[in-house]
Amino acid sequence: MLNQKLIGTPASGGKAEGVIKVLTTTDDFKKVDKGDIIVVYSSSPAWTVPLLKAKALISEVGGILCHTAIVAREIGVPSVVGVENVTKILKDGDIVKIDGELGEIYVSKN
Repeated sequence: MLNQKLIGTPASGGKAEGVIKVLTTTDDFKKVDKGDIIVVYSSSPAWTVPLLKAKALISEVGGILCHTAIVAREIGVPSVVGVENVTKILKDGDIVKIDGELGEIYVSKN
């Protein structure tokens, strides 16, 4: 059941559906499995390794030139950035559908 629709800036095209993992510190890297949809406040080059496992990337801040958006385009996964409060709204295990062309995230709360 669709519970919520979030809007951000389209950063890398494509669509994906999957399980959310929210990363707030480098300690969270160990919980990432290949194919997760990763949510971050922001990222930097030090965060690249876990991001490479993602099916899609979402960030709370940033624009089309932020690190998260660039990594998503380089690895060919959908991405939406600049999604206000996304790290507080989404929780590990939530199921989402992401549309990187439209900048939309459809949330089914776990």
